[in-house]
Amino acid sequence: MELDQQVGSFCWWSLMTKDVAQANAFYQQLFDWQLSTMAIPGEEDATIYSAGKGGFGNPVPLAADFPGPSHWMTYITVSNVDKACTQTTELGGKVCVPAFDIPTVGRTAALNDPIGTAFHVFTPTQAEGYMSMIGNGPGEICWMELMVDDPTPLLPFYAGLLGWTFSEAMPTNGGKYFSFKVNGEQVGGIMKRPPHVLPMPPVWMSYFTVNSIDESATQVNALGGKILMDKMAVPESGIFTLMEDPTGAHAYLYESTNP
Repeated sequence: MELDQQVGSFCWWSLMTKDVAQANAFYQQLFDWQLSTMAIPGEEDATIYSAGKGGFGNPVPLAADFPGPSHWMTYITVSNVDKACTQTTELGGKVCVPAFDIPTVGRTAALNDPIGTAFHVFTPTQAEGYMSMIGNGPGEICWMELMVDDPTPLLPFYAGLLGWTFSEAMPTNGGKYFSFKVNGEQVGGIMKRPPHVLPMPPVWMSYFTVNSIDESATQVNALGGKILMDKMAVPESGIFTLMEDPTGAHAYLYESTNP
């Protein structure tokens, strides 16, 4: 598939963590990921996380005194990173880290949307293969979600920059939910914060597929992580819960209840 036809695809995730060794051990045991090493000219070798669809992420060390917690950072495909930086500013966002090259891999930049949500855009050096790494197998990221006080300025931003198409607002838990499609595939949503949920900084959250919420929650606790909420059901879809890994990064676990 041509790169221009894959703009807007979630293609990579970096785990920004204060303890790489602890994080690697946790996720490898929890999700049975394969960990491999990739050489990057002029840089330290990178550890690559792989699940059913192949390599999709890597750990990045954070200094112990980094002011924020460990967290997941998503990368989204664009056809031209420099052009995307210009568009971001025009659409009301901000360029946080200007475009730079990752030798033999591609070009990237760190951006903020109009309310400050961070993400990377990425263009591969070799524009071959299928860029979307959203999947539904065990240990794969199956959904991306952003909870904000007001989605209004975000819909035109992401539609204009990445070509996402949004559904009509769907009422949910006292808020509103705008699901979106990337190149015809429904992969995520932007949610208006329900009144009972405390305000929080905007962040793209990942949902990891598991075979059993109950078994995975038990394993999270046994491996030094925490389950932060009771499991909840999505009608005619599945069950999810929120976890914290041993280094402080948050992500959802999701079990499909569809046959």
